[in-house]
Amino acid sequence: MVKPIILVGGKSRRFGSDKFFLKVKGNTIFKRTYTILKSVFVEEPVFVGRLSLMPHYEFYPDLIPNIGPIGGLYTALKIFSCDYVFLVACDMPFIKRELLLYMFNNLDYSKEVYIPKLSNGYIEPLFAFYSRRLLPKIEENIGKGMFKLSYLIEESKTQYLSPNEINKFDPEFYTFLNINTKSDYYKIMDILSYDEKISDI
Repeated sequence: MVKPIILVGGKSRRFGSDKFFLKVKGNTIFKRTYTILKSVFVEEPVFVGRLSLMPHYEFYPDLIPNIGPIGGLYTALKIFSCDYVFLVACDMPFIKRELLLYMFNNLDYSKEVYIPKLSNGYIEPLFAFYSRRLLPKIEENIGKGMFKLSYLIEESKTQYLSPNEINKFDPEFYTFLNINTKSDYYKIMDILSYDEKISDI
């Protein structure tokens, strides 16, 4: 069983206002993400990181606040009895359902992490699957102050989604664009103005 988790724990300091309520083409990003996750997974998507921001959705605050995404991962694995969680950030407006479905169908259950590797070698820890078997290591890393997910991934049995696989579903790699700053947001608006292939926003 895989529990889909949308992380909402960020403070949005670099952006200057709460990114949770950002809209693209009149639609909030979080609702689009929620809808895509709900169409792929059997389990209901939930939001992890803060107290409830909207009615009719499930929100869970971080059990250990202010330690970044590893806090959301720890919270999800402690609260939900699941084999894996799928983590995604709430500020990624262009995630491709087909790419996520491909990952879901190709998850190797002998691995502890399933994560995309981009053409520049960068890995995207906030569009990835994490096994429940990682919980002791997560607790150990938190205790040592090793909060970066990259530390956890380096020490884990990891399955990588290759750039060639990503290219089949998302040749522009738009899925992995997120909004940290106002300039990121303007970049997203610019893409929408010229790329007619983006039709499901």
